[in-house]
Amino acid sequence: MKLPGLSIRGRISIGSVLVAAVLFSSAAFFFRLEVQSILIDTTETLLRNDAAPLVADLVRNPTEPIDAPTEGQLIAVIDPGGELHRSSLPRSLNNRLDDLAEIGEHPQTVDTGNTRYLVASTIAVTDTGNWVIVTARNEEALSLLLDELTRVLTIGTIVLTVGFGLASWLLTGAALRPVNRLRAEAESLSTAGASAHLLVPAGNDEVSRLAITLNDFIGRLRRGVDREKQVVSDASHELRTPLAVLKSQLELARLNSGDAPALEQDIADASVTVDRLARLATNLLELSKLEGQQPPPETTWNGIVAEISASVDRARVVRDGADLDVDYQVDGEDADGRYAVSPTNVGQLVDNLVSNSISAMHGRGEIMVTLHRAGTEAVMTVLDTGPGMPDGFIPVAFDRFSRPEHSRAGGGTGSGLGLAIVHAIVDRAGGRISLRNTGGGLAVEVRLPRRTGAS
Repeated sequence: MKLPGLSIRGRISIGSVLVAAVLFSSAAFFFRLEVQSILIDTTETLLRNDAAPLVADLVRNPTEPIDAPTEGQLIAVIDPGGELHRSSLPRSLNNRLDDLAEIGEHPQTVDTGNTRYLVASTIAVTDTGNWVIVTARNEEALSLLLDELTRVLTIGTIVLTVGFGLASWLLTGAALRPVNRLRAEAESLSTAGASAHLLVPAGNDEVSRLAITLNDFIGRLRRGVDREKQVVSDASHELRTPLAVLKSQLELARLNSGDAPALEQDIADASVTVDRLARLATNLLELSKLEGQQPPPETTWNGIVAEISASVDRARVVRDGADLDVDYQVDGEDADGRYAVSPTNVGQLVDNLVSNSISAMHGRGEIMVTLHRAGTEAVMTVLDTGPGMPDGFIPVAFDRFSRPEHSRAGGGTGSGLGLAIVHAIVDRAGGRISLRNTGGGLAVEVRLPRRTGAS
């Protein structure tokens, strides 16, 4: 039921009143019908009982005098010759005895104008012929009783409906009171501290579960806001240095405008700085897109294998130094597997990990990318023979703009977003990623779970 402008409490109460009115009215209607049927059956039984003693007496000895009817009995006795022997019927019925004698044992209603009677006629078969006993019962008392019953049922239905509506109003108010309290608390959260949350009511009902869900939602929103603030803060910090460098390089270019070789070098240096800024902006946009709320895409096992192969081929083309060996190995297959990561993201993941290893080894060493299936997971490992990573840096390696003091890149030109992008890709796919030093290099292990429904 949609009633614009009404509260949930009002809509529930009105709906409850309507339902109660229909139910109670229906119950009262059928109850009255049942009582009416019982009263009519009782009256018909009384009519038969009024005639039964007379019929028995006439059958036994039709010549004996007929006893007078008891008080309240309406009876007329007609002999085989059609003569009225005895009658306690009112005059309005006596005037119609010929018609009443033809009614039969099934009672019928006779309206005399002022009063209605239920009348039946019974045949007594005797040796002297067939006698007719006419019995009648005044329906006025029955009508009065039914009218009184209807009045009582009507009043009772109204009282019960109103009481039901009042109870619904009170119970709905009590049920919605925790919801109203949650709403008031939610309105006050805008002025509360960052750690404020909704109070969870005691118990394990719908309201307490709603409060838990809202707290989780508020927590996710706050983490998202905090993450965006951190991105802006980190980006501002990271952009400040290259922008200052670029400004200095442009100043030098202006000062060296008369010296062509120096001017050319200043422009080349400024171009390198601009490229760094462009890479930083691109990585920030990519990281923001990965951390968005859109559902992740899907790829197959063969799609992952194809992207690993393509990434390794790209690394072989751009490798710096003939002493660098990049290869991959795939063990097993998963023809029906589906993984919550796009082929493009798989390529980004492998490219970033391989490029980190290439930068760390300065063109000398080996990189091996392996892929195999472990239960319901695809496990990818990138292993290099480089210098590894400081143990103290590993716990924060996936943070934005994090770089060790002695960077694996050596030259320190990385943006510090490569591993953050890798972590965002894996996290979006519902997977796990870990780093460990092997003693002769660094091993990065990525585990991607199969989507539910894949066999």
